[in-house]
Amino acid sequence: MTSKTSAALIKHGLAALLVALIGGFMLTFKMLGGISFSPVPLFIEYDLPGTAAGWRAVHLGMLTNGLMAIVLGMVVRLFVLADGSANTVRWGVLVAIWGNFCFYLFSMFGYNHGLSLGTNRLGEGNWAGAAAFIPALVGAVTLITAVIVLLRAPLKSTSN
Repeated sequence: MTSKTSAALIKHGLAALLVALIGGFMLTFKMLGGISFSPVPLFIEYDLPGTAAGWRAVHLGMLTNGLMAIVLGMVVRLFVLADGSANTVRWGVLVAIWGNFCFYLFSMFGYNHGLSLGTNRLGEGNWAGAAAFIPALVGAVTLITAVIVLLRAPLKSTSN
């Protein structure tokens, strides 16, 4: 089951890196005020929804989440995990990756920046704030759980 968990984490980590790279293009297009096909002299004016800070968060956040998943996918091979524990680690990390993606994406449209369900000092609550907050909260709890499972798991014995 550890190999299945490892493969899933690595694959989802790569998918997160792909999303991050696309987010980098979105950041560029937002900053330029349109879609550029440089070096081809073609520019399509378009005001991409969201903010430059929000697209930067998608770009950098998903890079970080992707790297985290890949590293954990490699590290999980070092532990002795029962099937249930491996499932907990796998789903805990996967929910965190994609919950964070929802946070990065929707928080740029949330008046409260997705930091709570309702109104906070940053602004009023709206659908986007809730769509950012709930998956991020669930992802934080599942990732903490996955890390605790790994911390409690014995390391595989190494023999030289």
